[in-house]
Amino acid sequence: MSVTVQSIVSAAMREWDYWGNSTWNVALAQKQIGHTDKEDAFAQYVIEKYCPVARVNPARSSIQNDKFFWSAVGMSAFMCMGGFKEDQFPFSQRHSTFILKFVAARKGNDSFCPFWGYRTGEIGISPEVGDLIAYARGDGITAEQAATYYDKVSSYSSHSDLVVARRPAEIDVIGANVCDSVTMKTLSIDQDGYIVDPYHHWFAVLKHRF
Repeated sequence: MSVTVQSIVSAAMREWDYWGNSTWNVALAQKQIGHTDKEDAFAQYVIEKYCPVARVNPARSSIQNDKFFWSAVGMSAFMCMGGFKEDQFPFSQRHSTFILKFVAARKGNDSFCPFWGYRTGEIGISPEVGDLIAYARGDGITAEQAATYYDKVSSYSSHSDLVVARRPAEIDVIGANVCDSVTMKTLSIDQDGYIVDPYHHWFAVLKHRF
């Protein structure tokens, strides 16, 4: 199976449908969550469908009690379902594993890499359908601190979402383990196409190159 923007977006959309079409409009602070990992069947789904991609096997209780965070294995599974092989997209329990790879690819001008990682706010760099966007995680982290994550060379706490739709003033992104579900967030973008978000410190846009 060849990888296309449509193949990865379709994979993410199918999973979003399965989880009950959970939504979070960040600008309006409105959430409507369908199924969550607190339900036994959905926690088991994470274990059976997502975790094998990243070669992890958590206990169901660890997922339901928020001891095991499955957002990166979920994203890895979406990419696998969309057609990527592990030598193209490093399936992992940590988002930073693939963010680091794709930032390094851009810095090293690696023409074979399927994504290149750019800083948010770079001139001409705006999230488009098929891109991944990443924010920094951590208690009390500031926007200035988050910006430094782009140049980190070892693992760090972060999150990524896949852009699945873009309109003049907003984008829709799908991520795993968002509100304990597979959730579509709606984010505002300004006239230059940059993300406007009071809740998350976005630091990287991983632009697709396939």
